[in-house]
This record gives sequence, C-alpha cells and structure tokens, in this order.
Amino acid sequence: MAKDERVERLRAVPLFAGCTDKQLAFIATRVEDLDFPAGKVLTEQGKSGGEFFVVLTGEAEVRHDGVVVNRMKAGDHFGEIALLDNGPRTATVVATTPMRCLVLSPRQFQDVLHQDAEIAVMLLHAVTRRLRNAAHLPAD
Repeated sequence: MAKDERVERLRAVPLFAGCTDKQLAFIATRVEDLDFPAGKVLTEQGKSGGEFFVVLTGEAEVRHDGVVVNRMKAGDHFGEIALLDNGPRTATVVATTPMRCLVLSPRQFQDVLHQDAEIAVMLLHAVTRRLRNAAHLPAD
C-alpha cells in the first residue's frame, strides 16, 4: 500500500482525526501493512498490550468473555487502549476472513509520541472522549 493510501486510511480513524497531513504522513511511515489468515487471534482478552490495528480488508469478531459483542470490517480500528497503557486487552479479536491491516506496534507508537508531542496530546484527548462515551460519563 502506498504511503498516501496509508495516510487516507489513518485520517479516517477517529483517534487520528486531529492530526495534520504532515503528522499523518509521519505516522504512516511507522505502520506496517500486514496480512492475517482467517482464524488468527489478533488480540486476546486479559493479555497485556500490543499492537493497534486499522482494518483495510476482511472481517473479525470481537469477543468479550467468549461472547461476540462486535464485528470489525474495513475502516474499523482496535487496540488503542492497550497500546497507550500496555495494560490487559479488554476483548479478544479473531479474524473471521483473511484480513489486511495497518499495524502500529508499541515501539513504533512510542516513536511517534516522542517525535511529536502534539500527536500525543491529540491522542490523549481522543482516547479520553472514547472512554467517556463508553462509560457514559458527562463531558466537561
């Protein structure tokens, strides 16, 4: 996938919505374009952190305590909470079809944050909004 295509895919992710073109281009240099077979466990509930995924093609099931609670498809993303705190995964995500994803590893993510503090601040705001929405907490 060309870098410009990566930028467009990243731009569509709410987590990166506040990033400039230059910042998105920088992040695009840090992501990997990876293929996964159907049946591949991408994240496992309870296991400590790992990668952040942006789904390019294919589908996956999101399972919480063994129950399917969501489905991921092209344009969806997951893994940002564990990426930020390296804590346990909140769900298991399993590819139900062959998938192609942009993947940002914790090391690559740390590199992004250290290179551009503005990105770090925007990501903190985006994750905080997502957590407030998930917990139904009032916004400030």
